[in-house]
Amino acid sequence: MSVYKSILPSVLRLPFRVGVAAYGLFIVWASLRPAGTGGAVPHMDKVLHLLVYAILAAGLSLGWPKLSKFRIFLGCVLFGVSMEIGQSLIGLGRDASLWDGVANGVGAALGVCLVVLMERFFVPKAN
Repeated sequence: MSVYKSILPSVLRLPFRVGVAAYGLFIVWASLRPAGTGGAVPHMDKVLHLLVYAILAAGLSLGWPKLSKFRIFLGCVLFGVSMEIGQSLIGLGRDASLWDGVANGVGAALGVCLVVLMERFFVPKAN
């Protein structure tokens, strides 16, 4: 039997995974809906991209602790790239943005790093 580090108790893992899946669907909806009018704060959308993907990567890392953190990071980056490409293909007033993709990747890296740090400091060491 393999031993892996996890902050999330196993009894909460299934409801947590359902929540992460719902969050992923929310990202798809938010990414592919028609364009809005834009915000008053310049580049605030980059901060939102970073936060959204940090939460996604942290959620995936906590919900699926046996997956490697690199695979979770890579999956989030590919998901973000696919959302950017989808925006340009659907044609609802949205365009793919390299900088949005960069913000997605940085957010995914931060989310994974946050979970790694949490596991390092808050998960008891096995004897």
